[in-house]
Amino acid sequence: MSAWRRIALNLFCDLRFQFNQREDTIYSLLAFLRDRLIEAHNNNDFDELDKIYNYAEWCFNQYRRSHYLHNAICVGFYEHLVEYEITRKAIPYRIKPYIFEDVKTLLEWMLRKNKELYKKLIEEYNGVNNTNFEC
Repeated sequence: MSAWRRIALNLFCDLRFQFNQREDTIYSLLAFLRDRLIEAHNNNDFDELDKIYNYAEWCFNQYRRSHYLHNAICVGFYEHLVEYEITRKAIPYRIKPYIFEDVKTLLEWMLRKNKELYKKLIEEYNGVNNTNFEC
């Protein structure tokens, strides 16, 4: 069993009954986790939020071992955080600067039709994290 699957099943025990087919991929898991993330934000479920964001960070940090996993978390999770206001507003508080720096262009692409929203995200991120990312 792959490490990403084993870790996900340990963190999210209820997935054992929903996410147990061989054809389930990291991308199907990430789609599930994105929905779960919105629900956790709406319910202020900080334990669940921590698990999801920490899992995403673990996947991101596997870039030396697995380009596939690193790419999957960037395009299957992080870039979608800007689609919903509740997750977009959490980015400055939940995404570490080294990750933000790497996915910033994906976020910009996702918000290409609303450049002001992207600019606002960058300004908020810089204010919260004492960074100096440019639009």
